[in-house]
Amino acid sequence: MKKSPDQGNIDDQKTMSAFNYKQELRRTIRFFGSFAIAFSFISITTGIFANYELVLDRSGPAGIWTWPIVVVGQLLVALVFAELASKMPLTGYSYQWVTRLGGNGLGWFTGWISVCFLIIVIPSVDHGIAGIVGHIWDIPDDSMQLKWIVCSVISIQAVIHVFGVRFAERINSAAVITEVVGMVGLVLIFIFLAVKNQPSLGILFERSPMAEGQSYFPIWIMACLMGAYTIVGFESAANLSEETIDAARTVPKAVISSVIVSGGIGMLFLTITVLGIRDLDAVIASSYPLPMIIESNLGKPVATAFFVLVVISIFACGLIIMASGSRMIYAMARDKVFFGNTFFGRVSANTAAPVPAILLVASLGMVAEIFSESLEQLLAAAAVLPALIYLLTVVTYATRRKSLASGSSHFSLGRWGGLISGLAILWLISIIAILTIPREFHSATKVSMSVSFVGVALYWGLIRNRIMKGTAGVHSANLTEINLKK
Repeated sequence: MKKSPDQGNIDDQKTMSAFNYKQELRRTIRFFGSFAIAFSFISITTGIFANYELVLDRSGPAGIWTWPIVVVGQLLVALVFAELASKMPLTGYSYQWVTRLGGNGLGWFTGWISVCFLIIVIPSVDHGIAGIVGHIWDIPDDSMQLKWIVCSVISIQAVIHVFGVRFAERINSAAVITEVVGMVGLVLIFIFLAVKNQPSLGILFERSPMAEGQSYFPIWIMACLMGAYTIVGFESAANLSEETIDAARTVPKAVISSVIVSGGIGMLFLTITVLGIRDLDAVIASSYPLPMIIESNLGKPVATAFFVLVVISIFACGLIIMASGSRMIYAMARDKVFFGNTFFGRVSANTAAPVPAILLVASLGMVAEIFSESLEQLLAAAAVLPALIYLLTVVTYATRRKSLASGSSHFSLGRWGGLISGLAILWLISIIAILTIPREFHSATKVSMSVSFVGVALYWGLIRNRIMKGTAGVHSANLTEINLKK
């Protein structure tokens, strides 16, 4: 079998044959591109800018110390996903993995939740651009103008994707470099200012005001929203596996390294920006607290230059999420478990991009933006839904892990798989409880429950019948043994 630059190496071609798929997408992504995809989806710049105000307002600066807890918890999940990505390097990530380990019904439900999450998270991310524009141009944070800015950004991202993954990948790789340079540069400047000004380290542990007798822990733990919203999407590298060269080796490294690098840089950034707060009350009262901190320390010209880098990073984040969402729809339509399967499973002959799926994700993202009640509702829902996806995937992995052990793999947790998956399950149950039980997050709970109920109804009303007839879904006498052995 000959190598083809569009089909990857021999292992990639064998993988597609083993899973009974035809190579339709072009393989052009190497390790840095795969890492850049995961890193851009996580986008610490985006997550921190989106949630900084909520953390300061509710928990005070001490809320930033929930960040390392979330990073460790998500790293456990990433380790499980890395093994699954190595054994099943297919577009559709959790949908594919859960289907082959837990059956078509559970796999479809996981895919449905994934599509809904990816659609909701796009406008919540692109709101970061609108927020920076609003700060610079003094636009009120409840202005309809911000929604139109978000919709315009989504439209531009869709146009870029229509030209193919290679074009989007180049933009994204450049954006990763600007994000790292910008974040590291800002950290170094703030460290210099901290040494010069010698701020009190006590501000790092400053709490929000509380009523007499009220416990701070429930308030503090809700700050996990920032980390839970931000440290997700590392699996997006796996969702573009069929566009990655030597995916079984490349993707696991990209998934794990993206969490470690993002977690480390993010903690540094949070620490130095809190140390840069000059007037805590004024910062908490501001609609745009993080830009205010940066501007007050660096001056408007330097801060504006940094904001340009931030806008590029946020744009790249939304770009990658749109890529991931469209690939999930394409993967489900290819198995005939979506709607309008022939149309949404179509790939452009010129650019090898799933254009109908891209346009659907962009359109529904704009609808979510226009009809959402608030940015906070989008943020909270975009944090709960991935945790649910992760829980379904890790539980399925834990129950069928022994079936995976017989398959070849370039990354395996080995005898540690049971412990790691068990700890990951405990972590995910905890974070779902944190993001759904408090009264402040009930709107997100309603969104998540509604999405789940609709998914169950659609499965039993439309999809299950197709699968039972054998006209849709993944069918094999023994999914794990036949498809995972090479």
